[in-house]
Amino acid sequence: MTPSITRRDLWWVALAGAQASGQSRSGAMLWEFVREYLRVLDERRSQRLAGAESEADFAELRKRVRTELRRMWGAFPPRSSLNPSHVGTLDAGDHRVERIVFESRPGFHVTANLYRPRETSGPLPAVIFPVGHSAEGKAGESYQRFCQLIARNGMAVLTWDAVGQGERGQFVVPGTGASRFRPGSAQHRVLGDRCYLLGGNLMEFRAWDATRALDYLESRPEFDRSRLGIAGQSGGGMVTLQFACFDDRIRAAFASCAVASFRAKTEALLIADPEQVLYGTLRAGIDHPELLAAFAPKPLMIGAAVRDYVPIAGVRRTHGELAAVYEKLGEPGNLQLAETDAGHGLNRELREAAVRFFARVLRAEARPAEEDPDAKVQTPGTLACTASGQVSADLGSRSVLELLRETADESTPEFPLPRGLSEFEVYQSRIAARVKEVTRVGSFKSEFGIDVPSRFLDAGVYSKGTAFVVADQGKDHPVVQRYLVDAILAASHSVYGLDLRGWGTSAIEIPSLEVPFAWDDFIAYRSLELGRPLFGQRLKDLLATAPMQTRRREWIVAGVGIGGLVVAHAAVLDPRVSAVISIQAPASLRSILDDPEATQPTSCILPGVLRSYDIRDIYASIAPRPLLIVNPQDARRRPLASEQASAAFKWAEDVYSAVDASPALRVECELGRSAVREVVQQWVAEVAS
Repeated sequence: MTPSITRRDLWWVALAGAQASGQSRSGAMLWEFVREYLRVLDERRSQRLAGAESEADFAELRKRVRTELRRMWGAFPPRSSLNPSHVGTLDAGDHRVERIVFESRPGFHVTANLYRPRETSGPLPAVIFPVGHSAEGKAGESYQRFCQLIARNGMAVLTWDAVGQGERGQFVVPGTGASRFRPGSAQHRVLGDRCYLLGGNLMEFRAWDATRALDYLESRPEFDRSRLGIAGQSGGGMVTLQFACFDDRIRAAFASCAVASFRAKTEALLIADPEQVLYGTLRAGIDHPELLAAFAPKPLMIGAAVRDYVPIAGVRRTHGELAAVYEKLGEPGNLQLAETDAGHGLNRELREAAVRFFARVLRAEARPAEEDPDAKVQTPGTLACTASGQVSADLGSRSVLELLRETADESTPEFPLPRGLSEFEVYQSRIAARVKEVTRVGSFKSEFGIDVPSRFLDAGVYSKGTAFVVADQGKDHPVVQRYLVDAILAASHSVYGLDLRGWGTSAIEIPSLEVPFAWDDFIAYRSLELGRPLFGQRLKDLLATAPMQTRRREWIVAGVGIGGLVVAHAAVLDPRVSAVISIQAPASLRSILDDPEATQPTSCILPGVLRSYDIRDIYASIAPRPLLIVNPQDARRRPLASEQASAAFKWAEDVYSAVDASPALRVECELGRSAVREVVQQWVAEVAS
């Protein structure tokens, strides 16, 4: 049964949390709101899972989880030839290591090592082993030791470099071998954020690599396709957590230092890589327990380190929920929890536990699986499948970014230029519908638990109108005050300065919590898990607050930075917006996808937006109302030159022209602060006259 909680409950719980922590209402507001939102969704999810009883219930769960994973990852490409090549074999005494390259998609090379016993009889059980975030990829020491132990116990294991690691660097500078970004998490974040823009997730690339790894094992008669398993540690454990239930060929799974829950990891302040942040997963009622319950009742071992940053309490809670599932399905012995009193890592204790597990469930044997601590590990170069150490240099391998650009080219919507006002209204309506869908703005009502701090500056009895100002720097920032607010006041317009959630005085500020990240990024990722982009939440704040602040029937909206995009989106949705000022806003979202060194914030990312519209469509849809664009920025927050801006906004200019409103659109570039003030004051005065 769904827990009973009202919007007023959310308000008071959030307020109590802020007061209990000794923080100001605004400083803790957004953090407490997100925590409470998580709690409500988690309770609903947990109760739904607990209510599943029959095999039919769990079959339905499995179907639902797989359907949602397809949505959250994005579509897999068609199967293509693996084009495998055997680079060489390393003789390691009691086992051998093959160096292999295959293509998981055309021209997209995967460098892999296949560990197998020296002596074999009959088809072997085999395990695929996606790696965690080590810079060395498959050559990481603990990964090597695990693979060696698997092979020494009569099984094979195929491991490979993840994108952005080992030999599959995604941002290698030609001729130097140097990388523009650190291997692992840094590269994953660059790539993962861009996957969101197309409605996908970087996990699609990792999961498809795992699919093709299984295909490769099945192509070789030495391996028994009825006895295939998956194992993963840390980031590889997250691959295992998501992928195990997705492919029926997987018969057993081991996930280490990854399993807990999205809620537990949020409360432990773990920001996570984008491939671990699934859009809308919590809104869909899917957390770690559901992902693994969809694998039940197949054999599953969860590895956990008691002193890990992955919270052990979350691990144990998820294990408890799964124990009930396995009990209901009549296979309680198929679920195991292996704990080690250590920090994050696949240590010897966990390695041995995992190999004993696979020997039991894939070989039907009880083996001691004791590791030789003096066993030799190989250098990355010895295990390498390319001469230079990079597939991009040796094989001309395609990159994730190239593939994303191609997808964007194929999926970017093309709208016919409206011929007159009636066709424009159809176009405008289509863009508005897409904005609602992409931003998940919902109803234009305020939310309990969220205050929007405001400041009112009255132009007096001769006020000609009202303007609402929002800025990602905050309404009270000196530059915002002096060069925007004062300019609007000087044009005889009263001003409401608003701090939308997480900006200005409502920015998260909790001195008792030391965090290694920007709170805005952290909340942006958590909002994706909630299925509510942070940008859309801020858009809701503006649309809900503005009508409550003024009695006027229409008003101007002005925004700075990402605030410029928020006010433009608001104008598309609310006809009461009479004019728009957008200052220092990014000129396009496609440019963020194209430029790996983009610095626009995570909070402006809208999943799937590039399949629906770009910023040019937002500006065009404001027509025929006055629109002033000042100092638009590129993906790296650098000001555009006039000719660049002209190219970026040509579509908007064409649409304004189509509805005979060309003079209403004005673009000003490379202005100094004083010039910005003069332009804004003059423009507002002209709009009001």
